[in-house]
Amino acid sequence: MAAEWLAQVILPWVLASVMLAMGMSLTGADFKRIWRHPRRVLLGLGLQILVLPLLAWALVLLLPLPPMAAAGLLLVSLVPGGATSNMFSYLVQGDLALSVSLTAFAAMVAPFTLPLIMGWNFELLGLAAQGFVLPYWHTVGQLLLVTLVPALGGMLLRRMMAEATVLGWLPRVKVVTGVAMVGIVVALFLAYQHRLPALLSVETLAVLLLCMLAMSLGYRVSRRLRLPRDSVRAITVEVGVQNAGVAMMVAFAILQLPALGLVPLLYGLLMNVPVFLWVFYCLWRDRQLVAVTERS
Repeated sequence: MAAEWLAQVILPWVLASVMLAMGMSLTGADFKRIWRHPRRVLLGLGLQILVLPLLAWALVLLLPLPPMAAAGLLLVSLVPGGATSNMFSYLVQGDLALSVSLTAFAAMVAPFTLPLIMGWNFELLGLAAQGFVLPYWHTVGQLLLVTLVPALGGMLLRRMMAEATVLGWLPRVKVVTGVAMVGIVVALFLAYQHRLPALLSVETLAVLLLCMLAMSLGYRVSRRLRLPRDSVRAITVEVGVQNAGVAMMVAFAILQLPALGLVPLLYGLLMNVPVFLWVFYCLWRDRQLVAVTERS
């Protein structure tokens, strides 16, 4: 009963608060920037929205995942980035404005694309024949209420209030919502730990491979296109770090299928390993460059 209450009541509210905080960090300038640097934004969105699901399908075809675990991995690949990806972009000194813009646009598209593509995935995995159906408009409505509406509400709140007041609140709001998101993930982990796959399992391998391969893809493609270093780092993080909270909400709250939410929950925990390794590498690399510059 406690696990259901956490997943179906608390998780949507926490997710909405995170999206509200993200909306408060957005300004009209973030969207105008897209017209100044459209190639960077289109690349990030293309990799995240189009290529990442194909990468997830490649892992599903290569690894002996059970159908429900495969569906959970595909679900993760369809959700947008979130406040976590923006935080990591900040830590690696990436282009934070690009990161926030990519997160915002992916969040606007996801409520419409996720239920449609996930319905196709259920059919391809043979789960639709077993009664696993994602009602399109009901899912769109739920996702809009929890993702896009709070984000737009945050933007409106910022527009209505004094800029200094918002900027004063924003760091604390981000900390509170970030801690709340981490707290709900940990609480769900404790509630469902007896049903989670073992640490040494094919599901763990699939989750880690999805994150690492996505980050590597974002890094290599953006480097090949000779984008600035801060844009390369932002795209690397945005493509590799997905908002597991949205995937968990679809599984736990909308479909009420805990088995579908176990891989997204595992992803929400384990994605931090390769991402923090990337953060440490970037910080080490920056120190090396500073040392070389000082010696010359």
